[in-house]
Amino acid sequence: MKIVRLLQQNARTPYVEMAKQLNVNEATVRRRVEKLIEEKMIQRFTVLLDYHKLGRVIKAFVGLRVQPAKLRSIIDHLSNHPEIHTLYRTSGDMDVLAEVLFQTMEELNAFLEKELELDGIVGTNVMIIIGPYKRCPWTGL
Repeated sequence: MKIVRLLQQNARTPYVEMAKQLNVNEATVRRRVEKLIEEKMIQRFTVLLDYHKLGRVIKAFVGLRVQPAKLRSIIDHLSNHPEIHTLYRTSGDMDVLAEVLFQTMEELNAFLEKELELDGIVGTNVMIIIGPYKRCPWTGL
C-alpha cells in the first residue's frame, strides 16, 4: 500500500525515487507496480485537473428518484452528458446520484430544467456544494 499511496500523490514519480523513499531497490518497486497493473488493482493512470482554473466551480450532487422500468434509459442518456462526472446507483430515498460541475448557477439551473425532464424521473434532490472539508483526490474539488 505504500507504493499505491506514493502513486496517488504523484503517479509520475520515478521508480528510483519511490525506491529511495521506501528503502528498497528500483526493481522491487517496478515489479510491484507491474503486478498491481497486471492484477487490475491499478486500472489506469490519469491526470488531476484544477477545475477552478478551467472555470468549473459550481459542484452539486443531484439525487434522482427513478421508475425502475426507466432506469437503464435514463442512465444511458445521462452518461453522455459532459457535465456529469460520476453517476452512482444508490439505496435509500434516491435511486441515482449524479455529481455535476458547472461554470455558473445559470448553467446548473438550465441542466436541471432541461436534462432532468426525462420520462421516468419522478423526483430530484439537488445539493450544491458550498465548500470541502476534505477534497476529492481525483478531482481536487
